[in-house]
Amino acid sequence: MQQLQEREIIAHNDIRVLTTAQLAESLNTKSSIINRNFQRNKKNFLHGVHYFALTGEELKRFKASRQNDVTLKYVSVLYLWTEQGAWMHARHLKTEKARTAMNALIANYFSTSKQFQRQEHLPIPYERFIEIERKVEWLEQQLREVTLHSGEQIRVRKAVAARVYELSEKPGSKSKQLLFRELYAALKERYQVGSYRDIKQYQLQDALRFIETWEGRL
Repeated sequence: MQQLQEREIIAHNDIRVLTTAQLAESLNTKSSIINRNFQRNKKNFLHGVHYFALTGEELKRFKASRQNDVTLKYVSVLYLWTEQGAWMHARHLKTEKARTAMNALIANYFSTSKQFQRQEHLPIPYERFIEIERKVEWLEQQLREVTLHSGEQIRVRKAVAARVYELSEKPGSKSKQLLFRELYAALKERYQVGSYRDIKQYQLQDALRFIETWEGRL
């Protein structure tokens, strides 16, 4: 791995950042894994906080300043990762090597000190790391409590209506009114909520699948 003390400092909006290739190298992983984890957890990454996405003229200027970097040649969108973004990736990797490497990044790259090679840096204390982990877990728990917004509620209602009308076409089926009542009751029972509006956002896809396959009460 390239020595962090010798790495050229990249700054965007006066914030030190790393390209995806640099971050992957620093965390002992591959760029493809960094990209995959980002796509899978994109809702947890905030633009301007965890990363910057360069396109158009901004990207051209960045490429011009790093003409010897072959990893940028065919890039149409360039992601630059801040310290917070690097932390997120290190956490998603869930390896001791990634955590150790992140400590080195903080001490030797993201530090605001200019005396990298002479000043002794201590890695982030374990207690501080645990505190950060707990805060992230708390934020994730808060996200899991967010209920369906109006657009998602409409999707549920449309799915319910489609399923009810489909079932009502079967010979000997119950009335539409009864099917509507039973399906909404089934949703409330499945997700332990007082109304389908209280279903959590992360449960939406499961709810839509449940509606699509619901066969009605015997």
